[in-house]
Amino acid sequence: MLITDHASFHRSAPVRQFVLAHRTQLRMFFFPTHSPELNPDEQVWNEIKHRQVGRQPIKSKLDLKKRLHSALKSLQQKADKIRSFFQLPDTEYAAIPDSA
Repeated sequence: MLITDHASFHRSAPVRQFVLAHRTQLRMFFFPTHSPELNPDEQVWNEIKHRQVGRQPIKSKLDLKKRLHSALKSLQQKADKIRSFFQLPDTEYAAIPDSA
């Protein structure tokens, strides 16, 4: 099961063809339009943008790329922080129950 937003590349012909070719293995669902609060991925970008990279001056595209990579790598090591993204009222639907 794949849950995604309405970004144009998620609705592109190659993606539709791939999903159709794998329809017995893959189901694709879309978040409602204009509802980023329902997408747990948005919490990752919120963390990176507002608490890490967004607080630092960026000197070039390469500098931005390096800072993003570093911030994402750092966040990857913080399981408790990532779990907290699934404890928000709008995203708790996607959490794996503790008993699982």
